[in-house]
Amino acid sequence: MKTSTFILILIATLLASCSSAPVTQTKPRPSNVEKYTAKPRPVSTPSGEFNPATVDIATAEQWLTDAKSLDPDESTELLLQAAEVLLREGELARADDVTGELITPELTADQALRLAIIRARVHRGHAEFAQALAQLSEPLVERAVLEAPVRRQMQYSQLRASLYEIEGDHLSAARERIFIDPLLTSSQQPANRESIWASLMQIPTTVLVKNINSTSNRDYIGWLELASIAKDNQNNIDAQVKQRDAWLRNWPQHPAHNALPGGLDKLNDLIVERADQVALILPVTGRLAAYGKAIRDGFFAAYYETLNEGGNVPQINQYDSNSTDINTLYQQVLDSGNKLVIGPLEKENLSALVASHPSTMNVPTLALNRIDGDRFPKGLYQFGLNPEDEAEQIADIAISKGYSRALILTPEGTWGQKVAAAFAQRWQSLNGRIVASQTFDASKNNYSQRIKSTLQIDKSQQRLQRLQQIIGIHPNYEPYRRSDVDFIFLLARPNEGRAIKPLLAYHYAGDIPVYATSHIYRGSNSPSKDRDINGVRFIDIPWIFDEKSAIRQEINTGIPSSPAYQRMYALGVDSFRLHLRLKQLRNGASARVFGETGTLTLNALGQIERELALAEIQDGIAVVNPMGIASKDAENDF
Repeated sequence: MKTSTFILILIATLLASCSSAPVTQTKPRPSNVEKYTAKPRPVSTPSGEFNPATVDIATAEQWLTDAKSLDPDESTELLLQAAEVLLREGELARADDVTGELITPELTADQALRLAIIRARVHRGHAEFAQALAQLSEPLVERAVLEAPVRRQMQYSQLRASLYEIEGDHLSAARERIFIDPLLTSSQQPANRESIWASLMQIPTTVLVKNINSTSNRDYIGWLELASIAKDNQNNIDAQVKQRDAWLRNWPQHPAHNALPGGLDKLNDLIVERADQVALILPVTGRLAAYGKAIRDGFFAAYYETLNEGGNVPQINQYDSNSTDINTLYQQVLDSGNKLVIGPLEKENLSALVASHPSTMNVPTLALNRIDGDRFPKGLYQFGLNPEDEAEQIADIAISKGYSRALILTPEGTWGQKVAAAFAQRWQSLNGRIVASQTFDASKNNYSQRIKSTLQIDKSQQRLQRLQQIIGIHPNYEPYRRSDVDFIFLLARPNEGRAIKPLLAYHYAGDIPVYATSHIYRGSNSPSKDRDINGVRFIDIPWIFDEKSAIRQEINTGIPSSPAYQRMYALGVDSFRLHLRLKQLRNGASARVFGETGTLTLNALGQIERELALAEIQDGIAVVNPMGIASKDAENDF
């Protein structure tokens, strides 16, 4: 009997160590009742309300002790105050425990609001963003905000705005900040307005226009109109200037009137200084000819679109980068009177140009690739579709979602190493941790073996074998994978991704979020094949998702081989738009060009950085903006 008892205890102990990780139940996303209707401007209520920043932790501890012997009303107030101090100290669990038994309907309006803020901050600290928003969206709480002290109104709206941003509902985030802007001091308003603008710049023009008539709040309407002007006419500065000037006449008292964001105040300078003669240097012969011709076709599609709309266009002079040495060709371009250069595409040619012009380019030069380095000549702008940019953006997205532990899966070889290194560098700079990094070789079909090893399934199976040897029987058993992974960064081509994603589920990792670069998606819908990558979230250029784009349809109709070079056409379109706006990007930190390859900004090295659109594969189809609450609204055209 002692032996049997020992064996039963041993089985129970070992099986407990082999049990699957618990599944966390996610609360449903809150209903967004007043989604895009701006609330009335809040009333400033002077008050001497409690400020947790002025209280030491010892006093809060005493309050917790005193609360046990006081009547319910006094006890509730002390518990709320203590919880607010604990949050200041970063003690989320204790703040949650202290307020755990408080019931919202039994509180005063102000106490209910404070409790909602406390619980929302606790949820946010645990990366439970939808639950945090649910706390702040209770009708009682939303009513209480309108009568709350000014500091509480700002605290509530700033918290809710940050949560909307994380969840991808940028219109609601902007609305919250517009709501509190009149309450801020003159020194606080510039930063708040920058945040308003940053959120509005994440929203498609169609959505901005659609919501202009959704409210009577004048400031809100003015912001939406200005944002739609900033995102419209990217290829026609003259038309954009007319729209901007009309806005200035119509909105003389608007908060943005005297400090136009996004470089809108510099548009006149662009007209005065734009080049009248531009050189386009591309490979139209040789090994990269197909890419060069696709970029050229995209460039001229944008050129003629502008011309047909009545916009001014420069004289374009074309040069084959394979016709002669790049430095000789560059001198010919200058001698011909070109005031701006677009190209070259080849990295070796770009490196040769930089070597010959160590300090300054003779004329502004927009190269269509990027090379490594930490210092480049003045007047050189580097613009390319670099996968390293995508890896860095995925790191940014993941950290905003509250993830901290990443597992990396990339192909063997130099390409995979470079992209993995770019992700790792950005991820670790954001204080993220890499728990494992694994490569795979498609030619050897070693996906399963590598995934199994990385997820430590083999260790779980080894424990089973030891258990069988000890007890001599086969217990009921299910292997389990490592539990220290928040998400997987995946670099894979379409066929590789379609093999890897099902294997993750097979090896008990189907619940781990997977974020991938654009390489996992071919660029067109293929539901029967892409069902294998259901649930994968990836980033790609807006061009890929906008099949209704007039300029894309024109190219696809006129060029039979177009499906193979969609991203090159987009690069060509944006090279035309960018050459008009280089000064705008150079002169303003908030300046952006809204292109077909992403939202484009300029960094300190003169490199064009791209922010891409986020999508998720659902039922084999790429769905854009999967995280945003706004995307749930069938009327919003994302």
